[in-house]
Amino acid sequence: MNRKLQQSMRIPCGFTLIEVLVVIGIIALLTGLLMPGIGMVRKSTAATKSQSNLKQWGTGTIMWSNVNNDRLPWEGLKDANDMPLNLAQKAYWANAIPPMVGQLPYSKISDDAYNAQTNVPFAGSSDSIFIDPGATTEDSGPWGSGQPGSGGLQRQFYFNYVPNSQLNNTLLERSGQAQYSPKLAMKLSSIARADATILMLEMRSNRRELPGSDVHFGRDLKRHRADWKRFAARHFDGGHMLFADGHVAWVLNSEATRNSQGSRDPNFAGGDWNTNKLVWDPMGPATDE
Repeated sequence: MNRKLQQSMRIPCGFTLIEVLVVIGIIALLTGLLMPGIGMVRKSTAATKSQSNLKQWGTGTIMWSNVNNDRLPWEGLKDANDMPLNLAQKAYWANAIPPMVGQLPYSKISDDAYNAQTNVPFAGSSDSIFIDPGATTEDSGPWGSGQPGSGGLQRQFYFNYVPNSQLNNTLLERSGQAQYSPKLAMKLSSIARADATILMLEMRSNRRELPGSDVHFGRDLKRHRADWKRFAARHFDGGHMLFADGHVAWVLNSEATRNSQGSRDPNFAGGDWNTNKLVWDPMGPATDE
């Protein structure tokens, strides 16, 4: 075999610098193309799971109503410091609904955590129907109320899904009730526009879900019920709502926070946040408290 033939039959023993750079460039390009897609898949998965959680709340709400004279569960006293009083009531929504779908009442969850001096489930820490997998906490943990236990932890609560706080406003006003009462709540059959009336909604878990210039950016999020002022924006600039007919839908935050006059201004004179698509108070106007 002559020398030229031997040279032509030699197998290259490595890559040239140019070839390595080309491969690195291709990998970087593919990574750049794939990463946004992976992020979008994760966001879509979290949104789907959150919607599924809210559907469970809908199933449980309707089941509870069916065995309680058509009444909806009690939304509870507004102040977070009243949480011990709320949790003492079986009709309180966080106690009443979960057992209907095989979950623990929140009083049990709260008691167990307090006795063990551990945190209740909160965003990023648990697979629970109380927790939205797409939520991120603004603080280091859940919210506390009352006296601390032996380990320094208060009795805690943390919710990403909450009742519509406007639902019973006119009902209570007409009844002369000064406080929210567990014995007086809306009946499902009395809601005329069940397909548009909001029972529960995703609440913001973090102020940064909204831009700093938004009119609702600075709202206190330590709540166990809410309306449009604290509605979520973490799922593609919006969130999910449970309606009185049992269906769940995604709603854009800027649409949910706009009144029937077309304004998002909380100080809009005579503003009614009941609209053709979204009803917050089925018995009267929904106004900014």
